Amino acid sequence: MRFHVHTAFLAAVLVPALCASAHAQSVPLLEPKPVFVPGMYESEARNSAFKNHPVTSKTCVASADYDAFRDETMAQYQKDYNLHNAKKDCTVSDIKSIKNGFAFALACSGTKTLLTHEFGKDADGTPLVRGTIQTLIRAAPKYSSSILIMMRRVGDCPGQTPTKAL
Repeated sequence: MRFHVHTAFLAAVLVPALCASAHAQSVPLLEPKPVFVPGMYESEARNSAFKNHPVTSKTCVASADYDAFRDETMAQYQKDYNLHNAKKDCTVSDIKSIKNGFAFALACSGTKTLLTHEFGKDADGTPLVRGTIQTLIRAAPKYSSSILIMMRRVGDCPGQTPTKAL
């Protein structure tokens, strides 16, 4: 599966849309809901500021399905920003549906961050999750960066009932 995300598009269109009023209504999915398969995922993250230094890991992601993955991800960001946002100057947007996934934004004084998660499969049918984190630093745009995270399911988590990829 190929994923195409254009930074300029994200910055120009999605960030303002996601950072808009928290009262905005969610748009229903026009396509079938993305599929997430719980299990052990290998991931590689690349930061645009450190291109030759990828970070790899292997993590158990036990979310039951796409809805659980989305809701647990959003709950974690909301909890983190409520606990660690001492100045109370950050807001977390509502979730917006995008093709094959979801997106949301964090707006703090001086920075805006857009996070996306897209779900798919590789040519062999192995489940994939692609995440992006785009951070814009208004006062110092040259220090703004993007992080691409590719996750590939490599098996079941320890103790997990074997799961068949959908």
